[in-house]
Amino acid sequence: MLLGLTDDDPLAARLAAELEALGLDVSRARIDPLVPIDETVRQALAGGARGVVVADGRRTEFWVAEEGTERIGMRQELETESSPTMESVLSLRTVEFLRVSLGLTSRQRRSAPPPPPPARPTEADTRVALGLVSGAVVSTGRLPPFATAGASIRVRLVGPLGIELRGLAPLMTQQIQSAAGPIETSVWLGGGGLVIAPRSAGRAAFEIAGGALAAMVWASGTAMGNSDHAVGLALYGRAAGRVRLSSSWSVRVDVLGGSTAPRRPIVALMGTPDENVTAWGVGFVAATAGVEWGF
Repeated sequence: MLLGLTDDDPLAARLAAELEALGLDVSRARIDPLVPIDETVRQALAGGARGVVVADGRRTEFWVAEEGTERIGMRQELETESSPTMESVLSLRTVEFLRVSLGLTSRQRRSAPPPPPPARPTEADTRVALGLVSGAVVSTGRLPPFATAGASIRVRLVGPLGIELRGLAPLMTQQIQSAAGPIETSVWLGGGGLVIAPRSAGRAAFEIAGGALAAMVWASGTAMGNSDHAVGLALYGRAAGRVRLSSSWSVRVDVLGGSTAPRRPIVALMGTPDENVTAWGVGFVAATAGVEWGF
């Protein structure tokens, strides 16, 4: 509210124009000489005014209410010599005081946004992953398909490139028949290689890998003179898909294919070297599924 002694007070008119330029809703009224000025100010603030300004020719006086209340938070008086030049200076200084007092600075400081919550680790943050899987292995040779369980560790080196170690162990033995009697056999695989696992911030991801495995065939029975084993070398390639369940846990499906052509694991019957117990793995495929924990 802007109060003046007369309706045509030039200082009051100048103040009204400059305050309205700041976006303030300015209401004007004449000072009632029969009512104390403090009572007039109190009534104006009680009516919802944020501030009251009195313009009196060469003097201004203003009151600013505490935010959210009608109590006076600040009172200021400015006075200058009576001249047209000083009138503009007085008006400018009054408006500047009000602008700061009411929080209408030209560049209001924005409060700093609250810090974001700690980011949950994503697939892109995972450097080491441990996996447990189970499935089945099928191959050429005399051995039938068999159930298997395995474990793996994958370590990211740089970008999508990493290394892996993995092993597959049989959950049962396979029996094959020979002229000398039945023979129990089992196949164990273990090795590692390079893996390419592109970073993914989504829930699904894939990877491909390739390397070498040691393939050990173990055989036992009377025809073997107790037991024997052979170790071969297999090259493998692998493709896998993963779906992230949480920041650390995923489910995964792997298909691994390879061949023992570089070095086949062959176990021969005792006394009859021309008859092999098994020539396993010229071509083999392992399909597994399981879980993975990354950190």
